[in-house]
Amino acid sequence: MREGEAKRAAAPEADAPEPMRPEKAEAAEAAAEARIESEANAPAAVAPQLASGIELIGEYQESGFKEPPYIARRADGQTIQMPRLLYLVAEEVDGDRDNAAIAERVTEKFGRRVSPDNVQVLVEEKLRPLGVVTQADGSSPELEKSDPMLALKFRAALVSEGATKAVTSIFYPFFFPPVILAALGGLVAVDVWFFFLHGVGRPMRELVYNPVLLLMVLGLVVIATALHEIGHATAARYGGAKPGVMGAGIYIVWPAFYTDVTDAYRLNRKGRLRVDLGGVYFNVLFVLLIAGAYFFTGFEPLLILIIVQHMQIFQQFLPFLRLDGYYILSDLTGVPDMFARLKPTLRSMIPGQEDERAGELKPWVRVVVTAWVVALIPILLFIFGAMIFNAPRVLATAWDSFFVHFDKASAAFGNGKALSGLAGSVQMATLALPAVGMTVTLGRGGKHMLTGAWSWSEDSPLRRALVTVVSAGLVGLMAFIWWPNGDYRPIQAGEKGTLRGALDQFDELPSGRPGLTTYREDQLGGAPFYSKGDASDVDPLKEPPPASGGGAPDPTGTEPTETGGPTETATGPTETATAPTETTSPTTETPTTTTP
Repeated sequence: MREGEAKRAAAPEADAPEPMRPEKAEAAEAAAEARIESEANAPAAVAPQLASGIELIGEYQESGFKEPPYIARRADGQTIQMPRLLYLVAEEVDGDRDNAAIAERVTEKFGRRVSPDNVQVLVEEKLRPLGVVTQADGSSPELEKSDPMLALKFRAALVSEGATKAVTSIFYPFFFPPVILAALGGLVAVDVWFFFLHGVGRPMRELVYNPVLLLMVLGLVVIATALHEIGHATAARYGGAKPGVMGAGIYIVWPAFYTDVTDAYRLNRKGRLRVDLGGVYFNVLFVLLIAGAYFFTGFEPLLILIIVQHMQIFQQFLPFLRLDGYYILSDLTGVPDMFARLKPTLRSMIPGQEDERAGELKPWVRVVVTAWVVALIPILLFIFGAMIFNAPRVLATAWDSFFVHFDKASAAFGNGKALSGLAGSVQMATLALPAVGMTVTLGRGGKHMLTGAWSWSEDSPLRRALVTVVSAGLVGLMAFIWWPNGDYRPIQAGEKGTLRGALDQFDELPSGRPGLTTYREDQLGGAPFYSKGDASDVDPLKEPPPASGGGAPDPTGTEPTETGGPTETATGPTETATAPTETTSPTTETPTTTTP
């Protein structure tokens, strides 16, 4: 017996209402009939329907959360994170069951009563904004892409999902355990021979005296970078996930390859780590391939690639950008997108400002994430500061180089050397990439910070005033640095771009030209433009004299990045990206591996 019925049965007889008079009874009967007829003619409630392309993956295994999240993937590749109750509701949505039927089935699975009204609220306020359920009229929801910090931009798919599957079929056996052990043993043997017996001097000398061989090295580095991405894709397939497309984009300021390994979210921790490490494992295989080619041919310049691959492996293990090391740390802790934890972690470090999102993590995971955030903040400030300080010189270098190549390409076409002219045209087009990447990275970073600060100050006039003043100050500082005052000069051939030089630039901030002080400009002979003929008397290969005396930074902290740099998930489930969002947020980034 239901609670309401029990109370009514226990009511004393004296409290019963008086019988209705005949005319009142007839009126009540007519009203009841009208209500029944109205309800019969009313349109039936539309049963909720999953949006097209939604895939419910299940529990995120071995997570770092106190309550394990559940994940789903949308048709656009975005992965979303949900609590168990919300996932159970989504699981019962099939287009036929109404809210009452869904509530009944969810109650049975959840172990606590869930009412039809609860289901209605979850569908309307959670699942629809996330793009999991269609609109009330049955139309597909408008999906909003997330804009995660330091993610790959301007992506273009180059290899289809079907082609990726075909390629991974070829490399699948390389993940058999005996093959992995043999490869690692081979790497140890090659490293001992190369670094302790053979040495790096001879291959370096060959390359310096034959600079045209740099083109060969660059081409092989591109092949190694593509192989790195194939390693991620093959590792995902070996673990039972389905790799997606492979392509290219821009990461911060340099070109990068990527692989969509979003489906790796369905794997356990071991499987996800295999995906994370698959790229550098294939770098190891490439080292063995190069060593074999050298022993067969005796061609010394090939050995330069062993050095380059070791540098790339080291770079990939750095956990502070969206490189393999970041996703390794993410999967070791079981926190899909650690960049999303920046704000709640920083807020929780302020006494009395505990953020519930930080409290969702297991204690040991929270300690690791906090340590990562504390280490990350100064690194990000340094990166963004170096980009701001050196933007004038990067732009000037791109401008100068464009016209140098323009003159060469024009001369080549004029002499009937179409291939050389075409190569020069391609070089001119690629010159814009660092400048575009720097602009986009600074713009998106500023947007993230301003949006977060504006949200933080929403309910406090004092905070809003503080945010306004600080924002205006930063804009003024950037204008002070970027205002043309003689520092828009190209980077010279002898400038190294050392870490010490970049750090010294912070001391020169009051000068308004930290990227090129007047003292350093004099050292560089005015930092001439080669396209204007200013450098006719300057040897571009001669290194300028070292700085002596205080105040002058070492050469600018910028220098071209080799294409064998970092690899959205990206390695690891992610652009990997690609990490799940909170249920209050519409989307998450898509996991991919990115290899600059």
